[in-house]
Amino acid sequence: MNGEIQQASNIVISARKSLYENKEIDFTPSKHVLSIQFVFAPRLFGRQITANSVCEWFNICLQRGLKDIKFVIPSNRANRHLLGFANTSQCAIICFWKKGSISRFYPAWDFDREKAVWRVRYTEQYINKNTIVENLHFSDRTDEFKKTLLDIGKFAKEIEQPFFSDIFYSAYASLCDAENIDDANIPQQLPHDLKAIYFAVDKADVFGAMGSWNDSPPCCADEKGLGREYNELSNQLLVQLRYHLMYVANECWNRN
Repeated sequence: MNGEIQQASNIVISARKSLYENKEIDFTPSKHVLSIQFVFAPRLFGRQITANSVCEWFNICLQRGLKDIKFVIPSNRANRHLLGFANTSQCAIICFWKKGSISRFYPAWDFDREKAVWRVRYTEQYINKNTIVENLHFSDRTDEFKKTLLDIGKFAKEIEQPFFSDIFYSAYASLCDAENIDDANIPQQLPHDLKAIYFAVDKADVFGAMGSWNDSPPCCADEKGLGREYNELSNQLLVQLRYHLMYVANECWNRN
C-alpha cells in the first residue's frame, strides 16, 4: 500500500478508536517517517497553530470540538502509473466539527535524502459542505471484492504472470479465512472483524512503480491481445481496493 495512503487511513482508524473509547490516541509512525506536522488553518483573528505529532494534533482537534473524522480517497484514477509515487494519491483526512464546519487535512511528503527518511506535513483547509457528503457511509461489499480478485487472479495466469496471480489469490484467501490473518502491517487499533479486509487491500495493492502491476503485465496483455481486459480488471481492482479501505477506516468504531 502506498505509504501516504496507509498513514492517513491509519491515523483516522486510531482517531476513531480514541473518540469511541474516549482515550488518548495511540499511533506509531512508520520507521521511515522522521516527522509528522499538522498546520491548522487560521481561525478568524487567530494565529496559525502547528502540531508536531499526531497526538498533539488530535488533542488540539478535541479542544476545537472534533465531532467525527473520516478518510477519503478518489476511488478511480485516470493514470494508474502515478499511484506508486508520493503526493499523487489525493487522499485526505476529513474533520467534522461540532459547530457544523468541515475541514480537510491533506498531506505533502518530502524525502530527506541525507537521512533517507520522510517528513510529512498535513495542511488544513476548510471546505464548503456542498463539496462533500457530510455523512460518508460505506457498506461491506466483500463479495464484489472477492470476485474481482478471482477474476484478476485468473487473468494474471492467462498473461503468464504467476507472481501477481499468487498475490491476488492470497488476498482472496484472506477474505475467506479471516481467522488466520496475522500480519504486522495491520493496525492494532483496528477491530478484529475488519482486519482481513485491511490485509486483503494491503496485499492486493500492486499499483506501485517499477516491478508493479503497471510495469510488465500490460505489455504481456497487449501481446496476447488482452489489453482492454487488462485495463478493465485493473480499474475494477483499484475501485475495490480504495472503496474497502474507506469502508474499513470510516466504519470502524462507529458510534452511531
